[in-house]
This record gives sequence, C-alpha cells and structure tokens, in this order.
Amino acid sequence: MDETPLPEPEALRSLLKTALELPSLQPHAARLGRLVDDYARGVARKDAPLAVALVGATGAGKSTLLNALAGQSLSREGVDRPTSTAATVFAPDGAAVEELAKSGARVLRYAPGPQALWGGQVFIDTPDLNSVATTHRDVARAALERADVALVVMHRGSVAEASQVEFLAEFARRRALVFILNFADELSAESRETLKAQVRRVASEQYGLARDDVPVFAISALAARDGRDVSGEFGALLFHLRGLASQAVAARVRHGNALGALDEVHATVKASLEETDALLARTKAALGSGLEKASEGLREDFDARLKLAHGHLAAEVRRQAGGRFWGPAAWGLRLSVWGASGLGAAALVGRRSLPAGLAVAAASTVVDAVRGHTRARAAESAVVEPFEDDFGAESAARTALAEARSVVRSSGLDPALLGVPDVELMLEEVRAARASAWRYTATTGVGEAVAGWWRTARWLVLPLINLPLLALLGHAGYRVARAYVEGPLLPLDYFVNAGALFALLAGAGALVASASLAGAARRAGAAGRSRFVEALATLGRRLGEAVDDGLRPGREAARRILALR
Repeated sequence: MDETPLPEPEALRSLLKTALELPSLQPHAARLGRLVDDYARGVARKDAPLAVALVGATGAGKSTLLNALAGQSLSREGVDRPTSTAATVFAPDGAAVEELAKSGARVLRYAPGPQALWGGQVFIDTPDLNSVATTHRDVARAALERADVALVVMHRGSVAEASQVEFLAEFARRRALVFILNFADELSAESRETLKAQVRRVASEQYGLARDDVPVFAISALAARDGRDVSGEFGALLFHLRGLASQAVAARVRHGNALGALDEVHATVKASLEETDALLARTKAALGSGLEKASEGLREDFDARLKLAHGHLAAEVRRQAGGRFWGPAAWGLRLSVWGASGLGAAALVGRRSLPAGLAVAAASTVVDAVRGHTRARAAESAVVEPFEDDFGAESAARTALAEARSVVRSSGLDPALLGVPDVELMLEEVRAARASAWRYTATTGVGEAVAGWWRTARWLVLPLINLPLLALLGHAGYRVARAYVEGPLLPLDYFVNAGALFALLAGAGALVASASLAGAARRAGAAGRSRFVEALATLGRRLGEAVDDGLRPGREAARRILALR
C-alpha cells in the first residue's frame, strides 16, 4: 500500500472551511465534512482493533457469518426477513468503541474464545441495504463511516443489486472491501466461478477497482458455523481476514482508507476549483467583450463633449502660447478674438478721444476675463459632469456589464461575489475616467500641443510679429530725438497716432499668432481622446483583476488542499 505521509487532519479541516467559500463547493459541504472526519479517524486509530462492518442485502447471511467468525452466537439470525434494524457493535472487552457509540449503534461486549475463527475484532452488524426502509441504508452508512473493513455479504440475487452498488460506490475508494458470496453449498462450481467473475466485473466497472485485486470468496456461512468448508474457500477467506487483522496490515489498511478519503476530498475540491476558475475566465472574457463593445459609444460621447469645450481649449492654447512670447502680441494672445477686437476698437476710438479709447480697452479686457472664466467652467461642466440624463454613458455602462452579469447569474451567483460591479459603480468609474482625461487634455494635452507649435513659431512667427513693432518703436524714437535736438517738439497727435498704430500692429500680431495656432486645440483634443481610451483600457484591466481576485481566499485554500498530497 501507499505509505505517503498524511497531512494533519486539523490543517485539512481548516483549509476546507475556507475553501467552502467557493459556491460550487458548498453543496458538497456535508459530504466533505464526513470525509474529513473519516480521514481524521483513519489517521488517529493506529493501534485499535480492526472495525469490521458486515453489509449486504436481506437474507444474505450477515449475522450467520458474524457468528461463524466470532465462534459464538452474537447476532440473531434470520432467513426470510430482515433481523437487523439498527447497527449493533460487538466489541471485545476493553476495546474503545466510543466513536461507534456516537453513531447511535448499540454496543455489546463479548469475550473472544478459543473456538473463534477470527475473534478479537470489533464487528458491526448492519441493517439490510435493500430494505424498503431507507433509514436502514442511513444506519449502515453511519456504521461504515466508522469501520475499517467492509465484508460485503451477498447471495446469488444481490451480486449486482442496484441499491447495494450505489451504496458501496461511496466507500469503494476509502474502505478495504472483501466480497463474500454466501450459500456456496447451493451452487455448482461453475456457477460459483461465474458469480465471482460477475462480482469482479461490477467492482471494476462501478467502483474503479482493479479486477484482479478484488478479493471474492464463495462460502457457506451456515456450514462454516458448524465447522465445515463446503466450497474449499472458507480457509482462504480466514487467511485473508487474519492478514488484514495483523497490526502492520491493519495500519496500512487505515492508512489506505485515509488516503482514499483524502483522494475523494481532492477530487471534489479539484472539480469545484476547475468549475470556479472556468466561471471566472468566462466572466472575465464576457467583461472584456462588453467593454470593447461599450468603448465605441463612450468614445463618441467623449468626442461630443470635447466639441462643446473646443472654445475653451482654443483659448487655453492661446494663453499658454502667450506665455512663451515676448512683446505686446503676447498679451494680445491671452485675449480671445473678442478681447483682441476690443483693443483694436479702443485704438481707433483713442484717435478721437484718448479717455474713451482707454475706457473701451479696459472694458473689453474685463469682459474678456469674465468670459474666459465662464467658458472654462462651462467647458469642464460639459466634459466632466453628466448631462441631465447621461443616457449615452449609462447605456454604454449597461452594455459593458450585461454579458458578464448574465454569465455569473446563470450560475446562480451574485455578480458582486465575482468582482463584477453594478451599473452605478461602472458609471462612476466611467465618469472618473472622463474627468481624468479632461484634466489631462486641458493641461498636459494643451501644453504638448503648444510646445510642438513653439518649436517652429519661435523662428518664424515671433520675428514676423515683433519686427514691425520694433521698427515702429525705432522710428518713433528717432523722430522724438530729432525733434528734441533740432526742434520743434512733436505734437500730442503724433504720439496718439503712434500709440494707435502700435496697438493695431500688436493686435494684428496677436491675430497672426492665433492663426498660426490653428489645429493646436484639435491636437490637444486628440491627445485627450487617446488619454480617455487609455483610461478605458486601464479600467478594463482593473475590472479584470477584480474578477481574478474573486473568491481568492477560497480558491487559494482549495489549491493548498490539492497540494497537501
């Protein structure tokens, strides 16, 4: 038998408690609990007498075989009716049977005598497996849960009986099974061999046992009780049973039983873990597919919002461009078209009335500043804040989640359990991505667009704008110096006209600079759109990671259970 070291039962129990967080494992909780209890008993009962359960159909001769093995009349025998309605434990004096008593079995003590063929064991006589009373199978199941070996007693009609096959399938991997074909004195030698072959075939096909390793003995329990071996196989049965009862073999039997229970735990947990991982993979794929479908609608919604904010982006581009210029045109760049036009009008009015021109200039500057602030707030509201119904974003959020939520709900689970958000949370994530993309557009996007423009403008546009202004200043300075030296002094009208021309040239320079910035706002918007797409991709990765983290404690505990062996 396999001598693989066994893990501590409490470690297995603790891991299983966490692994039961997996929804697909929860329906198996009761059975897994029984398996772990069974495993713990197999590990703990190292030197105890062998516990042998006799199971079988009505009239198979279980009680007769028990009396034959014990060498004394312990159990009431019957032929035409079930005589055992509850499990009865026959234990040698001094044997610890507290665990068996907990199952509700009646405990009777006996003193093994010299006439015993296989005395000194703990025998458990169980109710019939094919009884119409289903509680009989429950009693037999509880007894076999606490036994080490099952003697499966059969007559010719119960070899392949469905109730017996179904019952034993639960224990085949975690109990030493010995098949006993009773009433051999009523069968020919050929019939005995045919029935034994049938037993091996059933054990192989239904229980997964190696056909050549299935122990089957054809005997007559009644004849054996009277000291006769009518088939010549009762001696072989006793030799096999006495081998099982030796301390070394009994320890290996319990070790094998514990390994069988652990293997069943492994098989159940593995199937559940694979089912959970497959569900998470389908959910993640559905979420990715939904996000891909929703992305187009979200991009269109973001583009529509950027168009509403285009005026502010253009003004912000001019403002940052003005910060790189030097000269009067730089101040004009900070103004909108309306502000620049106001300064031009102020220059024209100033030719007739200087105070009126100054008033027009001041008024246009104030109006432009107020308008710029209002436009910035309106742009941020248009892009970041939801519309009255925000239908586009809400529809996209529903599209992104619909398939994934449907996949999870089809498994009878709450989507939140697997990390799939609801529509409101998804909307908040989309709005956060929109706000982040807008902040990037209005700052970094604009800055990068202006930086790209400046690499050319500093050599072309700046000289084109400032050289006429420098020429005008040089000419005015020359006239003033000449008038001062040669006389007469220049009249006030000259300075007013020179100032008006200077303002017009500065305004024209600002308009030229603004014209050279054509397309910069669109490039900033394009950068913002790219940023929004990246934000959606990041959101998709985060949602995928949330799904990957779904049920993580239970999945990790399940993997640790599978690694125990």
